[in-house]
Amino acid sequence: MASKQKPRPSASPKILDWVSLIALFPLFVTRWSISFLFSNHKPLRWRQKCALTFLRTQRTTFPAPLLRWLIRRVSTGTTIRDYCSKHNITHRTITLPVSATDIYDEILPPGVLHVLTLQSDEAAAPTLLYFHGGGFVNPLRTPHMPFIVSCGHAARAKQIIILEYSLAPEHPYPSQLIQCVASVSHLMSESSGLGIPSKDIILAGDSAGGTLVGSVLSHMQKPSPYASKLPVVEFRAAVMISPFVRLHKESMDAPGGSYRVNEKRDYLTRRQVDEFGEAWKGDDKEIWANLCGADGAETVWQAVFRGKGGPKLVKKVLITVGTAEVFLDDCRFFGGELHTNSATVIAKQSNNDWLDKLGDGERILVECEGEAHVQPVLDAALGYKEGVMTRAVMTWLNML
Repeated sequence: MASKQKPRPSASPKILDWVSLIALFPLFVTRWSISFLFSNHKPLRWRQKCALTFLRTQRTTFPAPLLRWLIRRVSTGTTIRDYCSKHNITHRTITLPVSATDIYDEILPPGVLHVLTLQSDEAAAPTLLYFHGGGFVNPLRTPHMPFIVSCGHAARAKQIIILEYSLAPEHPYPSQLIQCVASVSHLMSESSGLGIPSKDIILAGDSAGGTLVGSVLSHMQKPSPYASKLPVVEFRAAVMISPFVRLHKESMDAPGGSYRVNEKRDYLTRRQVDEFGEAWKGDDKEIWANLCGADGAETVWQAVFRGKGGPKLVKKVLITVGTAEVFLDDCRFFGGELHTNSATVIAKQSNNDWLDKLGDGERILVECEGEAHVQPVLDAALGYKEGVMTRAVMTWLNML
């Protein structure tokens, strides 16, 4: 079947756009310097503050359409290939079959699996399957790569597989769900030539990618009509970094809630969350899009994580969130209140006592003091490896 992928709506910048970019640059530098010098993010180190204030200042200074074009001009595949070439990482691609279902008749372009081979001496070394973030709208960014590769090494993985999925608004929900399910199916299928046992697969993702990890797991327990069915199996682990887990507006409007309290601390704002949601068009009545806000969510997650009413689908789960995130309340509910017998670890820069608690349970929620949305990717942009969330993820993976 021929691909019906639509052209991206963001046209190339015009001359006036570039003029405005140049004209606004001095203002950007001034704002960034002031924001950095007078930042009140006390728990963060200087490099973390630098990256956070850079993003906040960038998004409040330059026109959104121009920033969107700059972000989307380089595809996920190009970023991965360039990084692997620069760092001498063996890389190959696998094109997934084109997906279509009776209930969803849009013919999607095929997803692409990027396979990065790592050196591992362990016979039963796992495979890390990673879904990148970006609000379902933006491709994987260059700072993602050192973080993802570090995750692979921490887990002693033999390979990292990154899914290059189709982006909204050209391909809205449930396009990404369909392609993620197809990627998992392909990895486990003997006919694909891979035949990786589920016990050797670690599912991981950040932000929207963390959402997609949840989408796959909920689909296995409660199959979506949009995607092909998956066998009921147990994965080695799942990592959800700053996941977007609830679409309900009530959590955004709650007085004293994290959307209001942290909007001036996080670089991600409610307006941006709304824009991503409008482009993605996730259905708030369906658990595959609204992980903890859809009807019956508690029953589904009790089954996924505890095996209540059926087999457990994942052996161990890590959820991380920064205390400066707009998603803090929703992640607390999803990672704590929604799941009984889960453990919450309060992680701080000031000491390392919390690291030993990461092995206390099968389901761990780590609240990282003062850190912002997907802080490890921000840290990776400046080569900082001592961030709380970064250490939490790496230490936990190393314990598997």
